Amino acid sequence: MAYVTKKYYKDNFKGNPVDDADFPELLARALEIIGEMTRYRVTEAGVLNMPPEMQNCIKNAVCAQMEYLNANGGGDLDMGADLQSVGLGRFNYSKAAGADGSAAQSVYAPRALRILAPTGLLYRGG
Repeated sequence: MAYVTKKYYKDNFKGNPVDDADFPELLARALEIIGEMTRYRVTEAGVLNMPPEMQNCIKNAVCAQMEYLNANGGGDLDMGADLQSVGLGRFNYSKAAGADGSAAQSVYAPRALRILAPTGLLYRGG
């Protein structure tokens, strides 16, 4: 059982709505990505043994990652699919190129990185 639930996402994190059918896939992908971000220091058993403040940071980071994935094409963002232009009716979206000329989008949610920054879980040193 994952340490982030639909109830936590909706009631505590108050994220943008996620379809019930998409929630399990987005949660699984977000858990994988948060694990990767933290060099696999975050595990379900480990989270449940952490102080409540740290647990909340990790849960919120997972929720932020889910919200980011949902807003940017779901699990396809993590699969390397990178759309340059999308249109639906009168709405059109084109991705701007980055400073290096690349239009590649990070799979890591900027908000999740900001939430995890003060925890020390992103530290790469020895």
